[in-house]
Amino acid sequence: MKKLFFLLAPIIVLLSCTSNPTKKHTDTLTAAKPKPAKQRTNLLPVYQGVWVKSDYIEKIRRTKSVLASVDLVAGITGMQIDTATITGDSLMVTVGWDNQNPGSVAIRLKHGKRPGTLQFGDDELGYSVANGDTALLLYQVYNKQLFTTPYHKIANVDANKNVSDGINYVINKALIAGSYAVKGVTGKTSKVIFTPDGTVTGLAGFRKYFIENDLKPGPLKNMDLITFDEFSSKSAVYHYVFEDNTLKLYEAKPNTKATLIVLGKLKYTLTRQ
Repeated sequence: MKKLFFLLAPIIVLLSCTSNPTKKHTDTLTAAKPKPAKQRTNLLPVYQGVWVKSDYIEKIRRTKSVLASVDLVAGITGMQIDTATITGDSLMVTVGWDNQNPGSVAIRLKHGKRPGTLQFGDDELGYSVANGDTALLLYQVYNKQLFTTPYHKIANVDANKNVSDGINYVINKALIAGSYAVKGVTGKTSKVIFTPDGTVTGLAGFRKYFIENDLKPGPLKNMDLITFDEFSSKSAVYHYVFEDNTLKLYEAKPNTKATLIVLGKLKYTLTRQ
C-alpha cells in the first residue's frame, strides 16, 4: 500500500474547497480596526498544533469506514501549525490536499473581510469556540457561495512527525485503536492491542499496521484495507469490516487485471473489549 508522505514545514495549514461544516461555530475574535502586525501575531497561539478536518474524521468514526468517508476527503484534510516561525508579516506554509498532494499557501498577518480572521491565500482563516470546543475555521467563497470548514486539534506539534502522521493517528484513533480478544486455532483466547500511533501487539507476531486512506476512485481502491508490517517479508493486507463490537479481517488480493481488490477467506475475528 502507498503511504502518504507530506514534507514537514515549520507551519502547515490545510485547505479544503468542498466540505461543509458539520456544525455551526460562533466566531470569538473581533477586530473593528486593523491592528499592528505585532498585535495580530498574538492571535496566532490558538492555531498552534496538529489539526484535522472535523467532518471527515467524524464520518469515519460514525461509519467505521475510510472508503465510506471518501466524499469528504477533497481539499485539505489536516494541518500542522508551529507559530514560532513567523517571518515579517506572513507565513509560508506547506499544505496538503486530498490526503496526499503537497503545496504551499501564505498566511498574511492582515485581517480578512470577516472579524477575527487572517488572510490565507485568497481565503481567510479564523477560529471559534462552541461549548468550550475550539475549532479552526477556513472561510472560502466558491461560485459566490461561502463555505466554512472546521478543523479540530488532535495533537501538539512534533518536529519528528508530519501531517501524514497526524492524519494516520486520528484515523487510527477514530476507527480501530483499542483492546480486542481473538480466538486462535487451538481455541485459546488472546489479547490484541492496536494503538493510535500504528503499533499492534498480540496478532500473529505483527508489529505495525496502516489503515489505507488514499481511496479516491481508481484501480484497487474498492475496499477498506489494513496493511500489517508493510515493507517487510511478512507484510500482509486484509479487508477490515466492523460489525458492532466485532472486527473481522479478510484476505484481500488484486484480481488478475489488477483493477479491483477481491475478497478472500475470513482470517481473524476480534472482539473489542
